Amino acid sequence: MGDDAAPPALTSGHGARQMRIRAATLEDAPAMGRVMVAAWLTAHRGQVPEQAWAKRVDEWTPDVSARAWARLLSERADRDGVPVVLVADEDPGDVVALALATQVDDDESGSTARIDALYVRPDRQGQGIGRRLLREVARGLAVLGFSTLQVGVLTANSPARAFYEAMGGRVAGRTTFDEEGHALPGTVYEWPDLTVLTSPC
Repeated sequence: MGDDAAPPALTSGHGARQMRIRAATLEDAPAMGRVMVAAWLTAHRGQVPEQAWAKRVDEWTPDVSARAWARLLSERADRDGVPVVLVADEDPGDVVALALATQVDDDESGSTARIDALYVRPDRQGQGIGRRLLREVARGLAVLGFSTLQVGVLTANSPARAFYEAMGGRVAGRTTFDEEGHALPGTVYEWPDLTVLTSPC
């Protein structure tokens, strides 16, 4: 299974603008860095200790994030379709959202994937972009042979939890996130059958 398993770009019109969901490319890394940092800092303000949040602000710049995305996208070129990395964009290069899904390392069956990132630019949240992006991630994973999907979120992140629950995710367990040495409780959601997400609405 190669890159031909990546989902085709989907478009929808919004006036003069076109929204596309497509596989991310190396050229998207700078915009992905900007989206990731802005969305994460906005989402997690007040959910992580203030000292840890301030350290992120000081050290985790869009350029730092962009370099990490560039490394991942460069490495992905040598792999067989995983991880799945998608972006939603408008106009040339106007990335407004991103998603990353990888295989769960300790899953012996090789059928379980997890979402490592799904972020929408703060000024575009609440417009259904995250919902469309999650469905396309699931579709891409299904093409690659995955049947189960998981995602871990901070338990304190009520908006994210409500989103995944609305999308059919079931609480499957608990986890812990390490944020600058602070152990933060997390909740794991699971879709045991990806067709819940890939079936038409």
